[in-house]
Amino acid sequence: MMKESFEKPAAKAKSKVSARTITLVAALFLGFIMIYFDKNAIGIILVSMQQDFGFSNVQKGMVMSAFFIGYAAMQVPAGILNTKLGSKPILTFAMAAIAVFATLAGFAKAVMFIIVIRFLAGAIAHSGYAPSAAKEVATKLPLDQRTLAQGILISASGIAGIIVPLVVSPVLADYGWQRAFWMIAGASIIVGIILRFVLPSDKKTKNLTADNTDDVAVAEEVPAAKLREVISEPFVWLLGVLNFTINAMMYGMLNWMPSYLIQSVGLSTIVQGHITAIGGASFLVGAIGGSYIVGKFFGKEKTVIGIAGMLGALSLFTASMSTDTGLITVALSLGEFFCATTFVTLMSLPVKRFAAHKFGPSYAIVATGGILGGIVSPTLIGLLVDMASGAYFMVFIYFVILGALLFVLSRFIPKHKPVENEVN
Repeated sequence: MMKESFEKPAAKAKSKVSARTITLVAALFLGFIMIYFDKNAIGIILVSMQQDFGFSNVQKGMVMSAFFIGYAAMQVPAGILNTKLGSKPILTFAMAAIAVFATLAGFAKAVMFIIVIRFLAGAIAHSGYAPSAAKEVATKLPLDQRTLAQGILISASGIAGIIVPLVVSPVLADYGWQRAFWMIAGASIIVGIILRFVLPSDKKTKNLTADNTDDVAVAEEVPAAKLREVISEPFVWLLGVLNFTINAMMYGMLNWMPSYLIQSVGLSTIVQGHITAIGGASFLVGAIGGSYIVGKFFGKEKTVIGIAGMLGALSLFTASMSTDTGLITVALSLGEFFCATTFVTLMSLPVKRFAAHKFGPSYAIVATGGILGGIVSPTLIGLLVDMASGAYFMVFIYFVILGALLFVLSRFIPKHKPVENEVN
């Protein structure tokens, strides 16, 4: 009898997806598309800016890294503001701030100015969005809906990866990089207005899962844990290091592939845009596919992360071994696919395994790991390219090393224990 009563909760039917849940995820998804649009566009825009300003590859990498330095610096303050103000003000403010800094970037006259602008964009515009969105997923959705929701949100990167090169590349070719920045500003204002009126308020989202209280991490009922309470959790730090590694690969690829395709392979800006868009579509498929795989084979995350991460690195390396445009396109697309699968699988772990009252500081550690990857990788790649007099071979060796690290480190991910709202 005791065994019967213990097993009944495991047989609980899946939670019903409500209209309010769909509205919440759709609103967060739209904002994420704008977030990733701003992130992705800079890699293409900088190719045109470098031609005008004549700055080095290391300086180009510094522009990219400055964004993530600002992003990292404001993670904790953004978390505090989220606790005090709620998620909706942080999420809508991010759109307005992107518009402001994109507008200012269009008036850049020197590389130092754009470095400062991108630092501020990371610190003020972007820093609060992803953690606020993740908290909404972790605290407002039932457990069995969080993986798919997180996968949908991450897949926004794939959508942006398709849209950005197809939109930005022609604007650069016809109107210049200034107009490209101002286009981003205008789009961000529109998205901000939509979020302002569509995103449910915190009061309304408390009712999203009223019928599923057993499956929801209700953070308000337990005092929020402080950072010092989670720094002794090895699992949290492991996820942070893994997030560093996959982000170092993804943002290295994202920021430098346009330069590689134009400067090393010798493709035009438009052709580069088409190849990058195909890669974005592959990322989208990988993000959705990754969330499906994790949902289907629950508990196999370590295998997916390790194998997909290594395959992603090898695919990118394959691209460097050919001058054929078709093969390069296929190899880069596979690299994007496997990176997306790795990333969405990795980032499904926090929303499933972190206790609600520990979510903020735990997620901050994991997110900071990813941000550091975004800081280190672009500048390091710029240094490798300059040291090799413009050649990219060592960059692809660097990707292989990152893939090997993902494979090895993923072996240490502990098995999931079916204890709700606790960190393994």
